[in-house]
Amino acid sequence: MPFIRPLHFYRCLPVSLGIYLLALFPLHGIASTETHQASQPYSGRPVTEIYNTYCIACHMSGVAGAPRFGQYEDWQPRIDKGMDTLLEHVIKGFNAMPPKGLCFDCNESEIAETIHYMIDNSSNH
Repeated sequence: MPFIRPLHFYRCLPVSLGIYLLALFPLHGIASTETHQASQPYSGRPVTEIYNTYCIACHMSGVAGAPRFGQYEDWQPRIDKGMDTLLEHVIKGFNAMPPKGLCFDCNESEIAETIHYMIDNSSNH
């Protein structure tokens, strides 16, 4: 008597085949801006230099409601709004935050990486 595979084996074949095909043919141009930016190598100034020059004055002590460096509870409401909103607020200015945090020669990539630096060092561990 030949071996007969159970029905559930055949139901997962299309899914397995689909995943295999996606791996072979990546979908370009469908990823979000955030994913695209994250895949690009960062070539700007060191974020610690930007932070220590422009950001530390407000973000170390929480001046005027700035989220404090290392304080997850300060950053969480901003993280919840998403990186695109957070980046827009930094670039344009928001509440007491001046546009670009007064780093007028910072490009968008440098600002985004510096935001990530502050958030990464404020994670809830």
